Amino acid sequence: MKFFIANRTMMAIKSLPRLAAATSQIIPPLTSLPYQSHTSQTRTYYNGERTKKSIKNILVLGSHGILGKTIVNQFKGAHNVIGADVLSSDHPDAPESNYISLPQHGSIADLSLLLYRGVVHHLSDQNKLDAIIVAAGGWAGDVDSDNVKKGEDEDYIKEAAGVVEKMMRVNYYPVVAASLVGQRCMDANGLFVIIGASAALSPTPGMIGYGSSKAAAHHYLQTFGADNPISSVGFLPLMLDTPNNRAMMGDTDERYTKMVKPIYIANEIGEWIKNPELRPHSGSLVKVIAKERRDGSGGANFHLVR
Repeated sequence: MKFFIANRTMMAIKSLPRLAAATSQIIPPLTSLPYQSHTSQTRTYYNGERTKKSIKNILVLGSHGILGKTIVNQFKGAHNVIGADVLSSDHPDAPESNYISLPQHGSIADLSLLLYRGVVHHLSDQNKLDAIIVAAGGWAGDVDSDNVKKGEDEDYIKEAAGVVEKMMRVNYYPVVAASLVGQRCMDANGLFVIIGASAALSPTPGMIGYGSSKAAAHHYLQTFGADNPISSVGFLPLMLDTPNNRAMMGDTDERYTKMVKPIYIANEIGEWIKNPELRPHSGSLVKVIAKERRDGSGGANFHLVR
């Protein structure tokens, strides 16, 4: 779900070198992509001819963001992929088939019901989802409390609360909605994946709304994993390697070496779909760390943190 929260109010948003995970551009897949997985085994993926495998039903929530597009492109040739995002169905960029248009605003109940109805529409009565990937998300910094002038207290409170509300809507609501759909529409051996944030494992000054929403998503994932037979796992990158993120970070920021290409996450999800025995225990949070190459070609390491 491709969300960008712009400051259209009079209060100033603090300038911070952090971004949302999604962009409108797509990184083309590479021919051969070696990387170290959380299982401590080095694997290489090729985009050439695939071996014959059973067709899986995969729901990608946030299918129009850069991570969502990468995941959809990775699986659509061999599996039945259903995309869901906030683009209207008649938008020029919206897929012509297997797509669920979702509201950008509204309650968590509305989002959940519309997602459920869309999934039921695209699945036959006998079919179940084999995987749900929540690639939706967004970022916004806090409203700057230092620049609040006398008599502007109410404006500040309203805007600061609005940022937190928006972050919960784009980072937390999709996780809840997808999990509820999973309970009704997913195979018992299914895979439920969310994209969290390693920053939310500790305090996030300057972006309390973002950090709180991601931490809430982490907690929900862990509890959902403990209560359900579905395998539930959260990926926690520091930052995804996207053109927008690189542009905002500049040329000197050391975090270039910690930015993870979306294709590495998509590949790992693919391995977990194909080989359930490789999945970590349900409710796990897996930190994704880029290998030390500035151009991002070194791959990614996956470390179990909880």
